[in-house]
Amino acid sequence: MATAAGPHPVNRWTWTMACGVILLLAGIFCLAAPGFTTAAIAVLIGWILLFTGIAGVVMGFRSHGSEKRWNEILYGLGSIIVGLLVIVDPAAGAATLALFVAIWLFWRGMVSFGAGRVAGPGPVRGMLLGIGVVDWLLALLLVLSWPFPAVQMLGVFVGLSLVLGGGVTILAAWQLRGSVAA
Repeated sequence: MATAAGPHPVNRWTWTMACGVILLLAGIFCLAAPGFTTAAIAVLIGWILLFTGIAGVVMGFRSHGSEKRWNEILYGLGSIIVGLLVIVDPAAGAATLALFVAIWLFWRGMVSFGAGRVAGPGPVRGMLLGIGVVDWLLALLLVLSWPFPAVQMLGVFVGLSLVLGGGVTILAAWQLRGSVAA
């Protein structure tokens, strides 16, 4: 049920709770199988690069400007080559991926910390600030342990980040639920 002001408050907290549970379960799965998680992320990114590379080559051949055409074709071919290399050898791709995940964790830490600074008083604020700091520490550990231990830790760190994110989302849903009941 929706109103002109947006979704009904009950729907808001239930959807928030569902997202939190999904994040928490995904994090637990990542922690239970960190090697699989790292390989799966690398292979997924390989396939994304492969398909975007194919699209780039197709767009390049359809392009009318010669400079733009060759840029798109060369970019597409590069993406295809890197995508295939990662699909064929996920371990090598995972080493590079570890650096990208470190950047993602740093960014996520900034966003969580920023959200915690502006959040109202309560446990969600503390959790957001804490998650921001933990994500920064995880990013730092990945960078300092790169390349080999970082690859092993990648699945664990992604799992930890998802578990913490799921926990704070569930807590936020409970707070939303409390505000609906009040």
